[in-house]
Amino acid sequence: MSRRWVLKCRECRAECTYEVIGTTGITDYFLPKKPQVPPNFQYACPICTYKGTYDRSDLVYQDDAVAPNPASAKCIDAKESSDSG
Repeated sequence: MSRRWVLKCRECRAECTYEVIGTTGITDYFLPKKPQVPPNFQYACPICTYKGTYDRSDLVYQDDAVAPNPASAKCIDAKESSDSG
């Protein structure tokens, strides 16, 4: 069972995992805290290549026990990936 915060592409709705939610305590399980997102976080969708800027309000909670979903890719800041290539 996987619980995580995901971003969804604004064009094709493909998901990427921004952060996996830990299980260090009961609070993490019942009241997971939405993580911070760096200012001007840009994500380029590997499926449709749409590139957009996302913030904390774009994160969506997902629990595979409730809504099973195929594994999603890890979200990578498009600025970082373009710097390394």
